[in-house]
Amino acid sequence: MKKLSIGTLFLVFLSAAGVCFAQEGESALVKGVGLYEKGEYQQAVSVLQKVVETDEQDRKAWLYLGMSEAKLKNRSNAVKAFKKAFKISKEGAGAEETSAAGQTKTKIISKPRAQYPQAARDNLTQGEIRLAVEFGADGKIKEVFAFQTLPDGLTEICVEAARKIKFQPGTKDGKPYSTIAIVTYDFRIY
Repeated sequence: MKKLSIGTLFLVFLSAAGVCFAQEGESALVKGVGLYEKGEYQQAVSVLQKVVETDEQDRKAWLYLGMSEAKLKNRSNAVKAFKKAFKISKEGAGAEETSAAGQTKTKIISKPRAQYPQAARDNLTQGEIRLAVEFGADGKIKEVFAFQTLPDGLTEICVEAARKIKFQPGTKDGKPYSTIAIVTYDFRIY
């Protein structure tokens, strides 16, 4: 009987520790996002780096880490973070969170097409451009960072198109919130 009780207590302890670590990670993410939103990018980087060290599959932490690095003009670190976030979304882990009660997700209403520049046509340039886009709570695009680019004016055209995206901000408890997401533009010659 004592062995069962000790074993049971051990399992309860492990479960409680797991919940504490999950809550600690979640609160660190909230803290990191809050620091980003206040414009305290260096502090946000410090907090968010710890979050992704604890949970490498935390897509939101990678996105905010990337945008914090971009704001600090640390391009190579920003690119690495955004590539990790994109890889996580492609693998299916950390995909867009489902809307909880009282919460709606950001909804893109229109995404303008990026026109294929003549120089790119002449050079037969093709591929995918990936942009990290900050969708503001006020319904305006705040930041666009190209982390996978193409030559011949394609990247610039895509950044310009992304700045014209129309969207409805997500809401939490009736209040709109900002978010960061990855937007892609694909160019193929057929």
